[in-house]
Amino acid sequence: MTIVDNGVPLRKICFTGVRGVGKSTLLREIDKGDLDMCFTSGSGILQEMMGDEYSHFEYLPEYKKYVYRLRVRDTLQKIQEQHGKDLLVDSHLTVYNLKTGNIDLIFTHMDYGFYTDIILLDSTPERVYTYRVRDTSKKRIIDKELIHKELEFEKQEAMRISAECGLRLHIIEMNNTATENMMSILRG
Repeated sequence: MTIVDNGVPLRKICFTGVRGVGKSTLLREIDKGDLDMCFTSGSGILQEMMGDEYSHFEYLPEYKKYVYRLRVRDTLQKIQEQHGKDLLVDSHLTVYNLKTGNIDLIFTHMDYGFYTDIILLDSTPERVYTYRVRDTSKKRIIDKELIHKELEFEKQEAMRISAECGLRLHIIEMNNTATENMMSILRG
């Protein structure tokens, strides 16, 4: 646990939601300059580590993915130690595995003890579908039934992890109050 000079533990917040739920959009909408926090992306750190090989990450053996995820977590710890601020990480708890067709839990046992909070963006399958269809830059699942399963699995895992590990869980519905709700949690 990282503690600042005033004795208050720093928060490590996993900001999550299925692909296409609107995480990046919401992050752009909040005034980061007004918040005394470090913002980073787990995927961005992974991409920096892997370079050109990043596009093949989903096809690596599970043990190699796990090692990379642990390295990302270590990097996050160093970022927070260097800056001495709360840390907000754009990340995922679960992802649809294109290789196996399963929805995988990618939050590791090391993450359970690392994070203090989970902010889960929740939405409807229709909203996620609409976003995914519009964004042709990435290969995404556009089957509404599968999107529904992704949303439900992510929410169930967030609730399970928070209950079992004592993490604070904040669920933000993606509607016209999402930005306000996010700011309230971050200012916490």
